[in-house]
Amino acid sequence: MTHTLPQTMPSAAAAAALALLLSGCAATGNFDMPRAGTPTTPAAGVVPPGLAAAAEGATAQVALVNPAGSPAGRAMLRELPGNAGVEIAIEVHGMSPGRHGFHIHAHGACAPGPDAATGQIVAFGAAGGHFDPFTTRNHGRPGQSAHEAHAGELPNIDVGADGRGSLRYTNPQLTLQPGRTGVLGRTLVVHEKEDDYASDPAGDSGGRIACGMIEPAGPSMVTGRVTFEGANVFPEGIAIDPATGVAYVGSSTEGHIYRLAPGAAKAEMFQSGGSPGRQAAYGMEVDPQGRLWVASGPNDAVALIDPKTAATLQVMEGPKDGHAFLNDLALAGPFLYVTDSFRPTLWRIDTRQGPAARLEPWLDLRGTPIRYEPNQINLNGIVASPDGRWLLSVQQSTGQLWRIDPATRAVTQVRLDGFDLKHGDGLVLAGPTDLYVVRNATHELDRVALSPEWDSARVLQRLHDPRLKYPTTAALAGSALWVVNGQTDKQKAPPPLLPFDVLRVALPR
Repeated sequence: MTHTLPQTMPSAAAAAALALLLSGCAATGNFDMPRAGTPTTPAAGVVPPGLAAAAEGATAQVALVNPAGSPAGRAMLRELPGNAGVEIAIEVHGMSPGRHGFHIHAHGACAPGPDAATGQIVAFGAAGGHFDPFTTRNHGRPGQSAHEAHAGELPNIDVGADGRGSLRYTNPQLTLQPGRTGVLGRTLVVHEKEDDYASDPAGDSGGRIACGMIEPAGPSMVTGRVTFEGANVFPEGIAIDPATGVAYVGSSTEGHIYRLAPGAAKAEMFQSGGSPGRQAAYGMEVDPQGRLWVASGPNDAVALIDPKTAATLQVMEGPKDGHAFLNDLALAGPFLYVTDSFRPTLWRIDTRQGPAARLEPWLDLRGTPIRYEPNQINLNGIVASPDGRWLLSVQQSTGQLWRIDPATRAVTQVRLDGFDLKHGDGLVLAGPTDLYVVRNATHELDRVALSPEWDSARVLQRLHDPRLKYPTTAALAGSALWVVNGQTDKQKAPPPLLPFDVLRVALPR
């Protein structure tokens, strides 16, 4: 079959178009969040002047760098109305004269990594191969159906004698919206040679000489990122040691625990999955002694780990009856409380008992107002008030908040003034009455104001960003939250966006 390349804009006209697209688009930076009490949804980006037809937030930007980290160009992407695709305007500089292939690549990292063909570490290898959402494994021509060839194929860029080139092109196979063909969070890569549109896997276009992340245009509440190696991590829980600033993140699928050092860009392996009492890692907590507690989800156990040696000190197992799912942890004084998402029981561990400590069924929820739904995730995230007076847990399946009195075991539903927190996963206290609810399936963080007695609450803000990908939980670190992008909705299909990551999100000012 013969394919004709769709029309592209000549270099001079493309440069003018790019200037229009980029005008008014601020560089990504700290998001000036609204003050508490103002219900709002911060925009993921801004629409540049002259693009009123584009949907709000449906613009993205790329800052290209060369392997040395120096600027190599920029690009602007915008969603066209009527599902017509994504318009890409790109300009490059500092490149050799001639034609250069450029493509959308599958992964969201511009770092050295293995070349798929040779296995050798190459510049920007971490960007992966061409974006191929329907797994065609076929290098084709720009405009070809995404069911026949890579959706990330783009025309060659003509670079002049001055080392500069520009191009504007509409790819009808792509979108800036969530979904299988979405490209936000992926990468745009420029190659050293011309793409021949025939040779697999990359059109014989040579090495990667420039790369940039496709990120929402405009300011953002996301101010940092830590990535994980591996295609099956699916991170879940997180805990931060306040004494050292070190964060620990667990894998829901492999059971690994990763260590995130302050200022690090990549997570490092701390303890491998399959360690005693753990084939999965969910809720985590660091106690005042600096020890790490980890709930194992369906493995029905809680493990105690020494962060200095990565040794498992103790494993406290449940009774192995029924369908267990030990999910999240909260410390209140010497007691560690553990939610069970499938069995209607709140568990407790007395952390003072040392080797004699056990997982005890502290509260039978069948005698409370909480009604467990079968085959659903019920109680999930849990936090304790700073004085230990109250526990608070979210029921993911119903969106209800529940206050629990550790002294009397009384359970009270928190009034939410017409809102619900369905899909609520993790909970984070940023102050005595300042609560953040991580809602996984809605890809958002909800800021909630609790009453002084924790018996009522109101949603102040619903915080969105396209970089939130089925977030599971978060932890407080100074004036920011570290939010875990679990992507557990991608455990079967379609595949997750690699690399997995944890995002630093600025708290509202």
